[in-house]
Amino acid sequence: MKTLTATVTPVAPGAGTPTGTVDFFDGATLLGTGTLSGGVATFTTSTLAIGTHPLTAVYNGDANFAGSTSPVDTQTVSQAGTTTALTSVPDPSVFGEVKTLTATVAAVAPGAGTPTGTVDFFDGATLLGTGTLSG
Repeated sequence: MKTLTATVTPVAPGAGTPTGTVDFFDGATLLGTGTLSGGVATFTTSTLAIGTHPLTAVYNGDANFAGSTSPVDTQTVSQAGTTTALTSVPDPSVFGEVKTLTATVAAVAPGAGTPTGTVDFFDGATLLGTGTLSG
């Protein structure tokens, strides 16, 4: 989750507290709108993809204050870290017995979501096989 915060203040000699709404943009894409409270608007999103995002806040103005646009705030979203746990059944086993290897992959906080893709299973440096993550 990413919380975007915009603070709107009057330019001197103006005074008072602006009201209304602020639109939050990722480049030209509208992410959402926040309502000013005490001159501050927030918007929370979890939709920013991996990469660089040029974020701006656009104050829409009200009856007493003109609209304005913030400078660009460049945010970089990186891949979430993961942990991998391995279990095998049966354990112990005997030669020739079928053994099931299970890998459980999870995102490390503050990352979230369910990892997808594949997992390679090794016996030392020898690749035993590959499995596809499911859920």
